[in-house]
Amino acid sequence: MNRKRELRAALLAAPVLAFFLACSGSGGGKAGDKTEFTFATWAAGQELQEFQEIVDRVNEKAQGTRINVLSVPSDYYIKLSTLIASRKTPDFFWLTQELISRYAQLGAIADISAPFTAGDALNPGRYYEGVLASAEYQGRYYGLPWIANPLIVYLNKNLFDEAGLPCPDPLEGWTWDEFIETARRLTLVRKDGLGNDYQQYGCIVDGWPNIETFIWAGGGDIIADNGVDITLDSEDSLKGLDILHRILHSGISPEYSKVSSLGSNNVWFEKQRAAMFMGGIQDNFEKKIAALPPEERFEIEYAPMPTGLDGKSWSFDWTASTVLAKNLEDSPLAYEILEKLTLEFFQWKIAPPLLGSVEQALRIDPLKEKALPVMELVLRNARSANYVPEWNEINNLLWVKLYTGMLNDRNFDYRSEAAAIAVKSREFIAKRKGPERQ
Repeated sequence: MNRKRELRAALLAAPVLAFFLACSGSGGGKAGDKTEFTFATWAAGQELQEFQEIVDRVNEKAQGTRINVLSVPSDYYIKLSTLIASRKTPDFFWLTQELISRYAQLGAIADISAPFTAGDALNPGRYYEGVLASAEYQGRYYGLPWIANPLIVYLNKNLFDEAGLPCPDPLEGWTWDEFIETARRLTLVRKDGLGNDYQQYGCIVDGWPNIETFIWAGGGDIIADNGVDITLDSEDSLKGLDILHRILHSGISPEYSKVSSLGSNNVWFEKQRAAMFMGGIQDNFEKKIAALPPEERFEIEYAPMPTGLDGKSWSFDWTASTVLAKNLEDSPLAYEILEKLTLEFFQWKIAPPLLGSVEQALRIDPLKEKALPVMELVLRNARSANYVPEWNEINNLLWVKLYTGMLNDRNFDYRSEAAAIAVKSREFIAKRKGPERQ
């Protein structure tokens, strides 16, 4: 799924789910002696075929149980909410990290803390800490992350060489000041094969990476670890927005209004119009570049995300977890199937979120070999926001009111807007009832 489109769908689905559950309850009865299960997935096309092959393997090894696949390739979260409301909740389904706390609070998914912490094949100690945090809410686990996609900086080595710049050391790190200066030196006018001038940019930021990346760059955050205190208007967070403002309005990234002229943001890197791209470790630039005509190919190098003002090289991680329907919370069989499926998923995607497993990526994509040291580093620095049940409402304001304003208006007063969103966010959280606010 497209990350931006998926997040918009999740934003729309959250209030729908809350309304449905309020009207109908969490749905489903006790698992009883259930032996046939349904797994809802957003996979489609080739991905769905690969997903089905995994399920088939688990089914073949099972004794007396069967998993049926329910593909929901469009409007996934809306349709999922409808199924839950009509008491037809899939037994297993995928959730991205933004929604774990929301679904847990609403009582739609099972708390798997007990079997997970006691597990041998899978337990909390086997995961990268930042990845696993995406499946936690109030100290309990509500899903098994099956995929990790932290940010990495892709570099066009050819353009670096032509500019007389060394690529940053992949393991020593670099600062955001150094990133911006490097991008400035890579921003210049070039000529195409027909002698026409075109603008080459040092990087591209167009709403991706997400705003958390830059707030962390200042050493700040949006919500504190306790899930209650809003820190968006702290000076550290505002310094992070200062970094984003510099990137957007110093000429090193194409104007937001011009990005679509080449297609999506990644195309700027693929067509060598942007020398650096902050993308996930799963992005398949290597395969795309290898498939180009020889004269259009270039060599890719890799760097970790720049180090922020707090001395940390945080890497935003897109993660998805497989969760269980609430009515399966006390079903050892359902958890056993969940674990088996998750172990199979680890053989499928780059990169497994398990410590020390990064080299498995070579079986999936041998062209990633040069990236492995940086992949390991960013997995260890992987981080998600402190997602709370109110995250969708808060994040909507961050995009519509703050990030969009920064993208479109050089003189936009982003510090004041961040302060206003912080006030509104505190109002959202103040409405939360009971011990959840403690």
